[in-house]
Formats: sequence, structure tokens, C-alpha cells
Amino acid sequence: MRALGKPIPARRTIPACGLVVTVAAVALGASAPGSAGRPVARTARIIRIQEHGRLKFTSERGATLIERGTAYGTYTATMIVDLTIHPKSVTATVTIYPHGGTITGSANASYRIVKNLGYFGGTLNLGHGTGKYSHIAEVGHKPLGISGVINRENFEVEVKANGEAAGV
Repeated sequence: MRALGKPIPARRTIPACGLVVTVAAVALGASAPGSAGRPVARTARIIRIQEHGRLKFTSERGATLIERGTAYGTYTATMIVDLTIHPKSVTATVTIYPHGGTITGSANASYRIVKNLGYFGGTLNLGHGTGKYSHIAEVGHKPLGISGVINRENFEVEVKANGEAAGV
């Protein structure tokens, strides 16, 4: 049994009535004693994330482009993306710096070229967070959607992400 006031570990499995119930959302905060004096977890707050970002090329590391800009929407914050363009796909590590911590995720998207523009669309999995975002997770393990356009002449990127997260 854990001491009162300590955080509940993320994604904990609890046996109940012979069944194993997996908590899909991350339980937040301290627990309160129940009627039997046992800790009771509070339900995680679910937030709809809708971000739009404009990024500019800042540097490169091998085949990876480092892009920096601002995200607008659910959070208005600095965003840094390490973007690797493959012939038919794009992979990226996305970090956003909202007030109170960071949120990091990894994106995988299909990629197609039309003239000087590269279009991508796929998924963004939330990896981890820090500070008040340390328990962030996708709702039901469903990744966020991500899409965008890369200007292949100056490597400016416009990106959109949307989906649901818990633990915020």
C-alpha cells in the first residue's frame, strides 16, 4: 500500500473482481481516503489538443533538419522539431515548451512531393513530458494526427496537430 499524498504511478494495472482493469488515462494528483480508508484515484483531465505551428530552418544534423518556431492553439509556445525527410515518409521528434514544462513526441508520416512543396500526414505519439506535463499520455493509446507542408526551397514548415491527451 502506498502512502497518502504520493503520486499514483502512470498506467497501473489493478485486479478487480477477477478481472484486470487497465487504467487508460493517467491518474493525477494525490489520493483521498475512500469510505474504507483506502486511496481513491481521481480521473485524469482530458484535453483536446489543436496546434498550428510555423517553423523555420535553423540548422541540420546529418540528414535531420532542425526547425524552430511557435505553436498556436491549445498552447502558445516555442516548438522545436528534428525533421528527417525520407523518399516517401517523414519522421520527427517534436518538443513544445508550454508554461510549466515540456511535451515531447515522435511523428511518423507519409510524404509526397508536388512541385516545390512536400506534403505530409500521419501520427504523433506523445513520448513524455516534464513539469506539470510529466503524466501526459494519449487517450486510449490513440496517437494524435499530424499534417503539414514543407517548402523544399527554404525548408520552412507549416504543421498542424490534433487529438486528445490526458494527464495535463
